[in-house]
Formats: sequence, C-alpha cells, structure tokens
Amino acid sequence: MSQDQQAAPPIEPGYFHRLGLAASPEAGYADWLQRVLGAVRVDSGMRQVQGIPFGQATSGVSHDSGAASEMLWLGTMPICIFAAIDGDGQLGSFVAKYGPGLHSVAWTVEDFWKTEHLLRRADIRITGVDIAGRHFFMHPADTAGLLIEITDTEFTNDPRDDASFLPPAPADAVVQGAALAWLTLACADPHKSADVLTALLHTTEVPGLPHEPGQEVIDLQVHDVVVRLAKRVEGDLARDTFASFCLSVPDLDDTCDRLAAAGIRVDARTDGLAWTNRDDTLGMSIQWVSKALLG
Repeated sequence: MSQDQQAAPPIEPGYFHRLGLAASPEAGYADWLQRVLGAVRVDSGMRQVQGIPFGQATSGVSHDSGAASEMLWLGTMPICIFAAIDGDGQLGSFVAKYGPGLHSVAWTVEDFWKTEHLLRRADIRITGVDIAGRHFFMHPADTAGLLIEITDTEFTNDPRDDASFLPPAPADAVVQGAALAWLTLACADPHKSADVLTALLHTTEVPGLPHEPGQEVIDLQVHDVVVRLAKRVEGDLARDTFASFCLSVPDLDDTCDRLAAAGIRVDARTDGLAWTNRDDTLGMSIQWVSKALLG
C-alpha cells in the first residue's frame, strides 16, 4: 500500500471541509447537535484556498440539489446539515432511499480544476458539479462507497487556525468535551477499500487505535481526519457505505451515564468503547471512545 511505489494520488487534501448530514427540515438536527453534543455556530464567511474572497452571497439553499444547508462546529469538526426541501430533488431522493443520517464528507484542495482534471484522467466519475459553489462530488462507486466532495473554499474564521474563533460549548450540553475520533466506512474488504482510497488521496496508515475485539480495521489519516475502514458483518449491509462516526470524550463512563439520563440508549460497551442506539440519535450511528485511548 506504499504510495512511494505508485503514481502520486490526484488529491492532495487540505483541511477536512465538513461532515455532511442528510435530514428532513423538521428533524431538528441543529438543535439536537447543540443540546446533546455541545456543537456551536461559528460566524464565518468563505474564501478560496488561495485567499481570494468567495464573493458569493448565498441563502444556504441549493435549488439544484433541493437542499437547505446549515453549518455548525463540534470542536474543530465542521458539520453541515443538508435539509431536503424538495422531496423529488437529489437530497430528498437520498433521504427517501437511505433515511436520515450520514451523507458525505469533504476536503479542501489547493487547485480545484487541476484536481478535477486529474480525477477524470484516472476514470473517476465526477458528479454534482457546482461551479458557482466551487465543489464537485466523486461517484461513491469509485471511492469505496464513501461519498466525497472536493472544494477549494475554506472558512475565513476557522477554529483550526485560531482557537479564539470557537465559542464556548453550551454549559448545559448532555455531552461535554466531545471531539471527532474517526469516521467509519463499513466495507466487505478493508484492504481493497484502503487501496482504492490510497490511490485517490494522500493518506498515512495509523496503527494502534482502539477497536472492538476481533474487528478487522484499517485506519487512514487523511490530513486532519482519520477514516476507519471496518469489515462489515456478512449480510449486514447491502453495500460498502459510510456507516458511522466515533466521538472521543474525556470520561466515557460519565458520558454514558449522561446519555442514558437524557433518554439516549447505550446499546453496547467494551473496554473504552461504546455504541448508542441510532433510533435515539436522529438516525446517526455514533460510536464513543475514551480520549485516553487515543494517545
């Protein structure tokens, strides 16, 4: 899997641009993320990576995809909620087919059009091109089942550049100190999926992260985010797909107690790891890990 022995991948990822959640407008994802996880809104404009002002006043509504968007931050992880405002639009069709929950991920790149050109030359199918919004998606069939957006826009007030941009988390949030540990792609063959992603993006394998006993995983660092490739249970899923994300917390026992008190069931526990019931988390599969185990 050494990238030194193959052509350079076409994508040199910068900052993780956002975790995308798909929802219906009435789902209340933003309120839930703030109340339960302590997410906050950051007042931030957009610019191109090269420092050029984005210059596009947007209402947060994309008529092409039939979605309204809203941005929050969980620590230094940007989360974008895509609410389907048109049941027949692209997002409405996605929610109708797969239900609400995890939708896609995105990274920034320095050269938007060069990246798009190199991907096409590598026979990667490009879809959902938004020239005005300066982003495009790659077909998940070509990206091991992970729906990936590429963009050359960044936040003007990014907490990863200056922590003072991040407001304090709500003091009454159910969970305190939550941060992204990894994103999980459930796949039939983690090694094959790792080869696909490594051929597309510059990655580094991360050894030693905690996982459930007997679970086959490969963890890849993609700039500032870890993507976990986990072997899915035979027959559990009909396809390789973005299945869950894991949050680290300072005290897992306290977090599980707080979640249970808030009516969010903890379905499984192993040493340092836990799973909550997706019926209690707006359709999102969320794993939890003790921060101390991340080194």
